Amino acid sequence: MIKVMLVDDEILTLNYLRALIPWLQKGYQIVGCATNAQKAIELFEQHRPEIVISDIRMVGMDGLELAMRLKKKNPDTMIILISAYKDFDYAQKGIRYGVSNYLLKHELSEEVLLKELEKIRERLDTNYKKGKVYQQHFVKQLIYNQADENDIKKSNLGKRFFLFMLHKNNHYEHGNSKTTSWSQTELDVLAEHLETSLENIIFYVADAQITSNNIMALYKIENTSSKYVVNSLIEQKCTKISHELKKINHCRFNIIYSLEINSSEISTTFQRMSGQIRFAAFWESNKAYCLTKLSEVREEKVVWTPLIEDLKNAVYEDISEVEAVIQYIFELIEYPFHKLRMLQQLLYVLENVLIELEEKEGIALPQQEERIYKLIEIRQHYIQAFTYINKGITQRNNRKYSKIVLEIMRYVRKNYSQEMSLEMLGDTFQMSGIYLGQLFKKETGSTFLKYLTNYRIEEAQKLLEEGSRNITEVSEAVGYKTSQYFSQIFVKNVGIKPQEYKKWKEKR
Repeated sequence: MIKVMLVDDEILTLNYLRALIPWLQKGYQIVGCATNAQKAIELFEQHRPEIVISDIRMVGMDGLELAMRLKKKNPDTMIILISAYKDFDYAQKGIRYGVSNYLLKHELSEEVLLKELEKIRERLDTNYKKGKVYQQHFVKQLIYNQADENDIKKSNLGKRFFLFMLHKNNHYEHGNSKTTSWSQTELDVLAEHLETSLENIIFYVADAQITSNNIMALYKIENTSSKYVVNSLIEQKCTKISHELKKINHCRFNIIYSLEINSSEISTTFQRMSGQIRFAAFWESNKAYCLTKLSEVREEKVVWTPLIEDLKNAVYEDISEVEAVIQYIFELIEYPFHKLRMLQQLLYVLENVLIELEEKEGIALPQQEERIYKLIEIRQHYIQAFTYINKGITQRNNRKYSKIVLEIMRYVRKNYSQEMSLEMLGDTFQMSGIYLGQLFKKETGSTFLKYLTNYRIEEAQKLLEEGSRNITEVSEAVGYKTSQYFSQIFVKNVGIKPQEYKKWKEKR
């Protein structure tokens, strides 16, 4: 909708202009009517119309002087002067002042005015597209600190600003973050609402797409107002855009906004926003965040191996234990501050563990139907995946093995690094070790010692693949007192020495 202001010191003429064409139906909105030039200037400041239609002769300030003043405020404003026949030569001077055209009062009709307005609409569209390209380029110069002070002064933007970043949330698939893009529907909604001014204080400057899923908008702050009022309007702007985007199905986004900043702070503020937006997976979806209220980014390393071992063991235990272990693991990357790098490492590890369990247990996970974006959704996804495997193992084992054999298997998985024998097993379960050995072989087809050895060698292979421990450390970790004896058992079961296995895996 193109905004139009009418100016004439005769009420009858104003009423005639308002009734001359169906303004709204044709895509025009009359935002103000003034009976003198001074009032017109006040309304112009308030509504920023794209088109001004004014009588050329008025009491006090005439239409030519008004045109000059309005053009100084906004050179892109289109001005049509209406003149009497005797004002013809006088009206021609308006062309030199940037007046778009002049119309004779006695020839004014709906057809004539609409034809002129359509010409102006085309010019506005062309100017808008050209201006948009330049504005986007200038904003990118500002945020990347490539614009000098002279460029900023020439732009006549003022000294007070705030930045606004829109982020289309990435989704997570098989442990990897997949970048999403703004759809055309979403971009159309943004184009409609980004450029709206607020309370004659907050004014749109330009926006620019920084990446496929990040859009940066720059606003300027004009007129005297308190910080409270400015901050309230900034929040109001964020709320309005959030509200409109929420109406679009499956639109998942976040907003970061700054409070009032000056031109020298634009680039550093953008850099801070770019750093923070990487952590959007930890935030609540479809919500705006004030930059100053977000904690500083911190990172740290963590060794996941012990916790992942706990999770693997939990998969063979109760469902509640699986959920408890995963909850604890995710709390480590969320509190007391968010740890993005740790999250990325964790997801990689969890995906590999799931693949390993699927292959080992012959249980295929169902296809992931819905996209996941946020930490709470990621955590729930892995709880469901690992509990699904847990249920599959439990159901299968309950059909194959007795309760006591299942308990022996769990005991081995938890204590394989310790010294273990049938006699010690008997003491633990308060039963005859010989009887337990016979029962275990009858149900599994393997001796207890063979089962224990196989499990230890499997764990040793994983440690050797990680590459962080030497042979002696690996042998001790899986329950063998000497590396020589461990090597003999390893060769017997795998076919090559532990050192050769480690080198082979490193080359792959």
